[in-house]
Amino acid sequence: MVGFGLRLKTHFTWLPRVVELVFTVREWRNVNHHEAHALMGYFSSPFRSALVLSYDGGGNDGVFNVFLAQGMGLCGQELWRIARKPLNLGYLAEQGEQGVGYHRLASYLPQVTGASEIGIAACAALEKVSTLSCILRAYPQKVYGEDAEGDWINLKYNFGDSLALTFAGKLMGYSGLAQPSEEAGCVSFGRTHGSGILADQVPRAMLEKICESEFGCQTAVPSIPASCLTHQNCKVMTEYLDELVRNKISVEGIVITGGCALNVIVNQLIRDTLTEATSEQPNLSKPQEVYVPPAPNDSGLTVGGIWSVSPPTGARQKLQYLGFRLWDVEALDATAHERGARRLSELGGVDFLAQLLADPEGKRPILAVVRGRQEFGPRALGHRSLLAVPDSRKLRDRMNRLKFRQWYRPVAPMIAEEALEEVFGHRYLSPSMEFAPKVREEVLERFPALAHFDGTARHQSVSRGDEPWVLVAALARRS
Repeated sequence: MVGFGLRLKTHFTWLPRVVELVFTVREWRNVNHHEAHALMGYFSSPFRSALVLSYDGGGNDGVFNVFLAQGMGLCGQELWRIARKPLNLGYLAEQGEQGVGYHRLASYLPQVTGASEIGIAACAALEKVSTLSCILRAYPQKVYGEDAEGDWINLKYNFGDSLALTFAGKLMGYSGLAQPSEEAGCVSFGRTHGSGILADQVPRAMLEKICESEFGCQTAVPSIPASCLTHQNCKVMTEYLDELVRNKISVEGIVITGGCALNVIVNQLIRDTLTEATSEQPNLSKPQEVYVPPAPNDSGLTVGGIWSVSPPTGARQKLQYLGFRLWDVEALDATAHERGARRLSELGGVDFLAQLLADPEGKRPILAVVRGRQEFGPRALGHRSLLAVPDSRKLRDRMNRLKFRQWYRPVAPMIAEEALEEVFGHRYLSPSMEFAPKVREEVLERFPALAHFDGTARHQSVSRGDEPWVLVAALARRS
């Protein structure tokens, strides 16, 4: 059983009782939350040695943990926790919850939550404080209890966990619409590490931007990921890498895991600045690459828990397609016959599918693919996916409407490994959509829907080793 901290402490009491109604259990073992994340990330990585960062909204062992993982030859592989820090995202200094800042910021954005009344109430609170500020300036002898001209405003909205878990991905997509606001970013970051901040306080400068206009919202949102989490994590990771060098310890790579490892912006910056990924010449002072597992969030904890008891041996196992099989496979043939469906093999197989996607007459369809076992983790990687050719901006809008998503959400391109350098300028492997590099301008001219509004693409790189079936379609379109 993997620990979740005080929030889910009771599951250690009732979960064994439920399981033992069905199974005979010889022994129960408790595994630390971030240790399970780290084990899952390291043992699925291609590295013999790695610096492992695990960070998320919190577990029984904190919010931000760093591990050193090293292969020991015949003696096996070892993982050591070398640091635990109360590092958090945004302005929740006292709560110390990495990742909850996205939840808090998103709570005031109707574009993300869909709750317009929340935005109205937030701006009304700002107007009330601004009115008090005017009164204080006009009548300085009067005392109104608290400083209405402060940099922070008391404001709190709560959304349930099931809804709030969707905010981070939406907010990341929304943050690509504009450049960060320097004022909002400076306030939210500078006050985080200074004085103690109450959990219900919001940066005034950020709220002013949000209430200013639609464009103000767009400039306020990227301030958190751009100014806080990204540079903060890079700075901390640099310090630990430097410490390893001083102790004459080298690592092949960096592993990033935990729920916050789904932040492709941070992952990309760490990859570009702290590794050899973009180096023209070998740099022995840097790790070779960054690895993010297919399920870095809590859906991967079960694997980490198992590997804490029985670590894998031999070649690293690929995890992308180890999800559930089709739940209704028994009814599939009858349903297909009823609808007059034909087997793809009768029509020409995957080559027919590729030709259909790349229709030379311009009748570009959106095709749904369901095949084999589903993806392990939160990303759709070609086994439960909608496929289309991204040669028109209208395609992105069509895809979002079909999925009932907000207009600003990005779509993810599937790119053959052979074409990565052509698209990005570097061979950015990303088999589980872990990074977001910039797309070259000449490629964007041909495929405008391939990238997000900021010119980045959260891509899935496809190789023959990952998924040969999908690779055929990707290469066929490229040719």
